[in-house]
Amino acid sequence: MLARILSIVGLVSTGLLLILVTTTTPENAGAPGILAVFLLTYITILCALTFIVWLLAKVVNKFGAELHVLKKPYAFSIKKSYYYSSVIALAPVIIISLQAVGGVDIYELGLVVVFIGLGCLYVSRRMV
Repeated sequence: MLARILSIVGLVSTGLLLILVTTTTPENAGAPGILAVFLLTYITILCALTFIVWLLAKVVNKFGAELHVLKKPYAFSIKKSYYYSSVIALAPVIIISLQAVGGVDIYELGLVVVFIGLGCLYVSRRMV
């Protein structure tokens, strides 16, 4: 059920983002338009990344069991991948926001990576 909802929401947000980007300029859209672009970008990346993380976990699970790297396969549901993706999907939005107000240097990228890493650690500890 969650996969269907994410698919529909992802396609709708991608369509709305494409319409918004192709029909308006930042000057015409104003602050609400820019906020909508950031929100729709986050939702689009979140939905796509959820399925990518879920598929990667399935592949690692399958090949890990075949190569005897994993002792027992671990359960990685679409809900878990959604939780991780909700944190990871913030990274591109934060980087775009940093680029808009100044610049993105190696220092800022490092801070974003640390922030995303701490967020994933928090999610992993809260799901236990």
